Amino acid sequence: MNRMLKFAMAAVIALMSGSAQAQVTGRTVLDANTNLWQPNGPYSNATSALTGTFHAGGVAACDGCHVMHNASNGKIRSTKVAPWTDAVPAFLLQGSDQSSTCLMCHGGKGSAANSYIMTDTTQTVAGLNYTPGGDFGWLRIYMGGAGIAAENYRGHNVAAADFGFTAEANRIAPGGTYSGSGSGASQFACSNCHDPHGRYRMQGVSATNWTWAGPTGTGLATITQPIYASGSYGMLPTATEATGSYRLLAGRGYVPASSIATPFPFPNNPPVAVAPPQYNKTEGLAPSTQVRVAYGSGMSEWCQNCHTNIHLDNYVSGAMGSSGLRHPAGQGALLKPGQYDVYNKYVSSGKFSGTGDLYTSLVPFESAGKVAYDGNGGTTADITKLASAANGSDTAGIFIASAQSNVMCLSCHRAHASAFVAMVRWNPDDTFLTNATQFVDTQGRGVDGLTAGYYGRQPSDLGAFQRSLCNKCHGKD
Repeated sequence: MNRMLKFAMAAVIALMSGSAQAQVTGRTVLDANTNLWQPNGPYSNATSALTGTFHAGGVAACDGCHVMHNASNGKIRSTKVAPWTDAVPAFLLQGSDQSSTCLMCHGGKGSAANSYIMTDTTQTVAGLNYTPGGDFGWLRIYMGGAGIAAENYRGHNVAAADFGFTAEANRIAPGGTYSGSGSGASQFACSNCHDPHGRYRMQGVSATNWTWAGPTGTGLATITQPIYASGSYGMLPTATEATGSYRLLAGRGYVPASSIATPFPFPNNPPVAVAPPQYNKTEGLAPSTQVRVAYGSGMSEWCQNCHTNIHLDNYVSGAMGSSGLRHPAGQGALLKPGQYDVYNKYVSSGKFSGTGDLYTSLVPFESAGKVAYDGNGGTTADITKLASAANGSDTAGIFIASAQSNVMCLSCHRAHASAFVAMVRWNPDDTFLTNATQFVDTQGRGVDGLTAGYYGRQPSDLGAFQRSLCNKCHGKD
């Protein structure tokens, strides 16, 4: 065997082994234990190594999610499935379904990783993760009392058989027509929202502007640039290199492979947003202790891909109020003077004397008026503004409510799941969230459950006799 053939075979073996280090040699180096980019490398934020993970903004090592010909030693990687012989799951996945494959890395026992979005638990709130989207573990926790005993109402019901998550029967997206209640591989999965291959990208048009590019047939710009970094942490597309979409969210024209029989292509592109590098932690009141995602623009429009009617459509404001029973949400749902003034002064029920930065991650808003994004593309300068705010230097006032701020779906809801009905960020079922010194709850969550639901906050962090956090904007208390 000649030297060239030996070298070629060695290269193939390195790629098949899933060695990310082997695949990026000469560009930057990955930590061998965490598979995260080292700080100060060309893929990373200078302050953290957590800005580029396994996906690095786009498609990852293939055998991290797929088997090539057969399962390893007769079983797939998920430890939840008993060994079997020559059977291979749909789409040659490492898990028995799409979401199970995702949760092999993004789920586990306890909040052991920044990227965990599911704590493998059935009865306890101990170790639940505090990511902005919420922990899918809430779907598994039984709460006594009235109105919240079933898993159906606290989050998106992804089907992940290896982890005991079953699809909700006959579920239609609220305010829409999309149904995720199929069978087998067609059930609602993580891949219904996130493109697991990360093909959608913020592609540079010049050094200062970018546009969305995506797969052929989606109506987006043709892909001509490689993704060099995640699009979640403020890395900038350049004239020659692209960044991924925020959280690998799918864009216009997307149809999961499992939905080919009944395609439901997305009409809207992902939002523009920037998350801080450390986003899974206990929160409090201070800006430095809260996880503040800088939401720029397009979040509600993206949610509208499935929830087609719960937005600003046909909203009428006037003496007779609104029509259609829809709370406004979207780039056009700008806060009115009386609302952003209340937001900036609201401390807690009965206390409207605050000054300075009173933004709270329990009631986030979007800054569409401060970000030039029309759903098709934008400027790198705006991404820089969002990244600066998410990293603690908000010179552009992204976290100060104004006439350029708008309500979005995530102002009230978490994207994955929460402790409360309808994925709301706070308890909408009781008049009071707290009494003089304690949490108030009639749904049986208990002190530990409520503390976890409020991301480690104590009753004093909310305020005495605190009423619904709708009042953060409306100030009726």
